Amino acid sequence: MLRYQKIFIIFVVILISIAIADFFMHIPFHIYAGIILAFIGLLAWGSANIRSGLFFKTMCSANMDKRSVALTFDDGPDNEITPSLLDLLRKEDIRAAFFCIGEKAEKNPDLLRQMDKEGHVIGGHSYTHHSFFDFFSSKRMLREMEKSEESVYKGINRKIKLFRPPFGVTNPALARATGKKKYNVIGWSLRSKDTVIKDEDKLFERVAKRVKPGDIILFHDTQRHTINVLEKFIKFAKEDGYSFERLDKHLGIEAYE
Repeated sequence: MLRYQKIFIIFVVILISIAIADFFMHIPFHIYAGIILAFIGLLAWGSANIRSGLFFKTMCSANMDKRSVALTFDDGPDNEITPSLLDLLRKEDIRAAFFCIGEKAEKNPDLLRQMDKEGHVIGGHSYTHHSFFDFFSSKRMLREMEKSEESVYKGINRKIKLFRPPFGVTNPALARATGKKKYNVIGWSLRSKDTVIKDEDKLFERVAKRVKPGDIILFHDTQRHTINVLEKFIKFAKEDGYSFERLDKHLGIEAYE
């Protein structure tokens, strides 16, 4: 049984118990309200925090003592930024994971083939990355996943098994959709926030101060300033004894069927 189902059962049992007690003694309304608000707050926290595992298992880091991390990139491929990023990774001899938006993959099949040829792994990140993806039904989410999967397959002739939810939000509908696809759902343990932090020094400082063994690091191959920061971070990490593993090897899982 999933964790949120157990929590829901506990919530219902508590409400029933209070209702029975209310039959014998007066229970103030704010007790009911407090329990309901606590339940809603817990679900909201679990949805927004991909590492919570409240609705289903997500893989957000590797358990290891050795100083190794995995680089991941969301929201591409971008025909301006991604090529420069691939140049940097090739120069540094690093294999990364790219969670691609399906409609962008369709428009940039050559970039998909380049990623694959150069040893990077590709995962799904929905077809449209729609702003209201989190409110879609599980059937609509499933259609997005399948269209995204088809886009990648057309480019590299591989069927993906890795998926990262848009915005990192999870919920019961997504649990049903990813369960049907039997995806490995990938989160992160270190979020760069490169879509928000535009100052390169602040962005580098954020990542360099927080990195630890086993991390899965989230960047985006849609931000030009990310390339300069990443180059600086890679140098820092290597000098500090870190190595960079491809995500599937980092986690010991299969990336494709």
